[in-house]
Amino acid sequence: MKKIISILIFWITSIAIGQEYYQIGGTKRVLSTKDSIQIFLNKTKDNYNKTSVEKYGYIANSVSYEFGNTIKRNDSTITYIILSLDLKRVDYKKDAIFELQNKRLAELEIITLTGTKLNNQTLKGKVTFINLWFVNCAPCLKEIPQLNKLKIEYENSVNFIAITFDPKPKVLEFLKRKPFDFDIITDQKELLENTFKPESYPKILIVDKDGIISFISNGIKEEESDSNNVKHTIAELKEQLNQLISK
Repeated sequence: MKKIISILIFWITSIAIGQEYYQIGGTKRVLSTKDSIQIFLNKTKDNYNKTSVEKYGYIANSVSYEFGNTIKRNDSTITYIILSLDLKRVDYKKDAIFELQNKRLAELEIITLTGTKLNNQTLKGKVTFINLWFVNCAPCLKEIPQLNKLKIEYENSVNFIAITFDPKPKVLEFLKRKPFDFDIITDQKELLENTFKPESYPKILIVDKDGIISFISNGIKEEESDSNNVKHTIAELKEQLNQLISK
């Protein structure tokens, strides 16, 4: 038995000896093959775009690398990898939806999850708060608790509508796990693509009592950022609502 164990240890040690490793510069991350470098680069770009675009105002188009110094450790070599992100500043107001500001809300004929029919006439006379969202949108879901609180505070004087392209069954399953207290309209892919044309989610539109889109936002701002991401705090949203309600 001891002989077998000794042979295994020798075999494993032999594999490790002479291996090349690649360490990402500035980190402790070590990759064992050259092929894994590109996989790591793709993940780095995707993670940056998911977590940091709104904070810094830049999107990563690509990630490249070059080899740095190589050191020897025992019988192995470690080559340092220097990463370079190709960043492009994001112009949030290029999103086509912002062209709708100060224009009349398009004619709507929609039905909520509870079966209530809504159109421009039924909405007229009250301020209308429209949220564009979808179930798998992490930023959308993050702001739902605050939107629910906003509805409680203003439900007597504001229409609260949430529009999604998600199908009804998917939304109903979602609502079992996470309450969203707006009047929800599902299956609206055509309306979203042809009328509102959002290039990202979430979006907030506030429509005045006469049906004019007075305010557009990329969602609720929770922290200070270096980018002009056209997000707004709850206090700013309340200010907009109060101004329109008072008119």
